[in-house]
Amino acid sequence: MTELLAFAFSGVNIIPTILLIFTVIYWIIVIVGVIDVDALDVDFEMDVDLDADVELEGMVSVLSFFNIGHMPLMVFITFFSLPLWMVTLIANDLLGISSLLPGLLVFIPAVLICLFVAKFLTIPVAKFYRKIRTETEAVKNLVGRVCTAKLPISYDRKGQAEIKINGTSILISAKTREGYSVEKNETALIIDFQKDQKFYYVEPYQLN
Repeated sequence: MTELLAFAFSGVNIIPTILLIFTVIYWIIVIVGVIDVDALDVDFEMDVDLDADVELEGMVSVLSFFNIGHMPLMVFITFFSLPLWMVTLIANDLLGISSLLPGLLVFIPAVLICLFVAKFLTIPVAKFYRKIRTETEAVKNLVGRVCTAKLPISYDRKGQAEIKINGTSILISAKTREGYSVEKNETALIIDFQKDQKFYYVEPYQLN
């Protein structure tokens, strides 16, 4: 065990070792509840000229190819850091490399290989997050959609309505404006969202 630790912190091995340690510490902090999974995600906003815009689109395409951007960044780094650590240490051990410069000859190809390994491993994760993101965006844009009352909805009593999005049924809390009411199983139009109290305003609506 001592020899493994010494080897893990020798030469170029220290790079994947530190990355793996950082990843483990990060997930411990997430599990404890100090930060969210996407705490390290960064949105870049910049003004670019035409040439720079083409280069930026190319970079975005590359990142998208490796599923980066389709899930929290640390999820990808997790699936990348562990294979990188294993491949680097095993290759350097088999080749008898313990110094930095020769180790780079192993480390650089290992990075490229593990990027593809991480891409393959994160395919189902990326699909899951894309599905969640699509449903979340749909829920954010419910105003203007038609729903069906599952419980009576009125001005002074909050009710429940159902709306179907992409084959999925979503239940929302709803109230009407003063002077309106919607009975159970009647259709209604979503006209506004009360953000602070987390409910929607609806009004009676007849489907043609």
